[in-house]
Amino acid sequence: MSLSNTATSERASASRDDVRLSLQQYLLELIPGSSDMTVNLSEEAMKAGFSAETILFKASYRLDQKLVEERLVFRRQIPGQEVNFDASLITQARIMDALQTRTSLPVPRVFGMDEEENRFGAPFLIMEQLPGRIVPQLPNYHREGWVASLDLPERAAVWERAIRAVAAVNRVDWRNGLEFLDNPNRGTTGLQQYLSWVEEWLHWALGERSHPVAEAAVAYLRANAPVAPPVNLVWGDAIPANLLFDADNNVSGIIDWEWAFLGPAEIDLAWWLYFDRLFSEDFNVPRLEGLPDRDTTIRTYEEALGRPVSDLPYYEILCGLRMVIATMRSVDRLVGAGRLSRANTSWLNSPSCAWVARQLGLDPVAIGPDFGEFTAALFDGR
Repeated sequence: MSLSNTATSERASASRDDVRLSLQQYLLELIPGSSDMTVNLSEEAMKAGFSAETILFKASYRLDQKLVEERLVFRRQIPGQEVNFDASLITQARIMDALQTRTSLPVPRVFGMDEEENRFGAPFLIMEQLPGRIVPQLPNYHREGWVASLDLPERAAVWERAIRAVAAVNRVDWRNGLEFLDNPNRGTTGLQQYLSWVEEWLHWALGERSHPVAEAAVAYLRANAPVAPPVNLVWGDAIPANLLFDADNNVSGIIDWEWAFLGPAEIDLAWWLYFDRLFSEDFNVPRLEGLPDRDTTIRTYEEALGRPVSDLPYYEILCGLRMVIATMRSVDRLVGAGRLSRANTSWLNSPSCAWVARQLGLDPVAIGPDFGEFTAALFDGR
């Protein structure tokens, strides 16, 4: 090992130890009557996600003369590295707390949160680590993984349970503890507020640049917005990787509430369908045999939601635009970290951008080798 690598390793070890000791002290203060607190970070404890660092750990302590063990998750915001505009761990914590205490949804219990930067250097939250396994995106679940190892009927059953879980989120009465998601400064409750946020997100991500496809999509969405659409709780990131499944392949957890908002439930269904197509058709990967097709998925969702869906092509374009902006921010983050060349054009030419252009009847978008370099850098080390 070189001297520079040794120094880097020592700094990482010191950082891990600082986090561990700070967590021990914080939990002692957070849990009245606790003593003999010890925190053990997982082997993969220090990992940076898109907008927050995520650390899995186990806390052991004594309370009322009994030994208590908790498996927890620590998330710390990464200032300046957010993919989302106006991202807030504290808002996520408030959403999870409302859902965990007021509904039967399997949402992590929030142990603590603080928007001040004094203790851990950035806003943070600590929450329960729910049991279960996700449907991973890497490797692509259409190619391999635990779902692919199931027989065909069980694959279909897992998919249906997942869709029903999405609908269960959308059925939640947001007026029971989630009213704080309503922001009249952005317009009428629901879709209009969300379109305003997406437009702000795009302008923030672009800076001084221009993105003809994204800008055309915003204009289309504004001009063709459905009249008086329903207002539901929208999970915002309804994908298989944000659901946990237990040993019997039932949904045991719903995680990652960073994109939750108020709007039409159709947005969650459109996001699910969009991502499924992205990881199969758009990535030139055959769709996994046994998974229900688009029409069956929509029928299952409508049955679980309790009403028919409407204007789905509109909401799929909205979801495509979201992915265009998320890709743009991800490219910029990798460039800023020195992991991708500044000349890389994936922020402008991505599969999502090409798909949106097709839906809007715009000139074709050419996807070159830059996108392969971007995805390699994005998933490096994951």
